[in-house]
Amino acid sequence: MKKLVAALLVLTMVLALTGSAMAGCKFSIHQYVKFNKNAYAYTEPKNSKKTNDPATIVSKGSIGCVEGISGDWVLVRLTPYGTGGNFTCPDYGTCWTAWFKSGDLKASKAAKATSDVLVRFSNGGVGLSKPAFIIVKDSGITRITDDCIKHVKATAKVWLHKTPSLSNSYGKALKKDQKVKYRRVYSFDDRGVCFWGVRYEGKCLWVSEQYTKLVK
Repeated sequence: MKKLVAALLVLTMVLALTGSAMAGCKFSIHQYVKFNKNAYAYTEPKNSKKTNDPATIVSKGSIGCVEGISGDWVLVRLTPYGTGGNFTCPDYGTCWTAWFKSGDLKASKAAKATSDVLVRFSNGGVGLSKPAFIIVKDSGITRITDDCIKHVKATAKVWLHKTPSLSNSYGKALKKDQKVKYRRVYSFDDRGVCFWGVRYEGKCLWVSEQYTKLVK
């Protein structure tokens, strides 16, 4: 009986370890994943390595791409390749990545149709968003809106920035439903997120398209 109990205990431990290994391997390298909740980013696959100053939290619904796996942790690409960053992929170039708990992620159904990541931050993310492209006039061959569009309206609280990125905050935010003048210029940060040029308190500033919309 003692031998049987011992054998059962060993089998239970083996199954538990196998289950943990399988849980950590439910994603594959270069697979697109969707954040199923607001998720804290970590600099290493450890609970003690949460990013700070401020903490970086990726918003639910964001799309990332797997670049590494360590147990129940997943290294997720947060920016397009070639934008600079803390990770180098031999086949594609550099990018910004962070570690996330596997439970915060699920396979993206849009993986086959998604050519790159699309990440939104509910907190932090300043170092992962820098100006990446030239300023474009919303006219001529680069026109993306009708001439009647004159304003940008906040769909939620949205911070104003000195450059088309999260890295240079103006220190003030638009409230939900607040409108400001659209300068008819736009640009992008190195995530590929569009920023609208606006005029606020006599200053030429920028706001993310992720929390705004263009209106008459």
